[in-house]
Amino acid sequence: MTNVTAAISRMLATMEVVTRRSSSDVLLGSAGSLFVAYYRAQTTLATLELLDTVQTEMLASYSHLSTLTIIGQLGALKVDDAVRDRSVVLGKKYEKQVRGSAIVVTTRGLAAVMVRTFLTGFFLLSRAETPVKTFSSVAEALGWLQSLPGQDLEVKLNVTSQDVERFIATPAQPG
Repeated sequence: MTNVTAAISRMLATMEVVTRRSSSDVLLGSAGSLFVAYYRAQTTLATLELLDTVQTEMLASYSHLSTLTIIGQLGALKVDDAVRDRSVVLGKKYEKQVRGSAIVVTTRGLAAVMVRTFLTGFFLLSRAETPVKTFSSVAEALGWLQSLPGQDLEVKLNVTSQDVERFIATPAQPG
């Protein structure tokens, strides 16, 4: 195999989403500069500290991130004031280093539609520097992130929705 052929083969290979942190509430991982957060239960301050740790680690290797947040249960969106305030602080901390943020609400039904509609309106009004969109499927969200201007080639070419779906199927860790 020539060097060029080997390089093309590596570029066309899919990229596994690697687990960086896991708890009973959240599963955090990455594939290149793509940060993936799967919320299984209510978000807590401890959850946000894990998120902050992983993003800091990733930014030691990458100049920017793209974030894919997957809400597995609508209960993950029920947060108290302390969690909401910390979320705002973290959002501002990383805002300039995030190329785009996609949020997937995977649950079905009227409540999920209402949540996606609310989140879309909220993000339109928030005027954040980072583009943010909500989706009902991982495939749509990943496609949008991959289409963002300046997206890393390894994220654009090597990460598939099947890679992300395999990742979020990882069993919860006790605790």
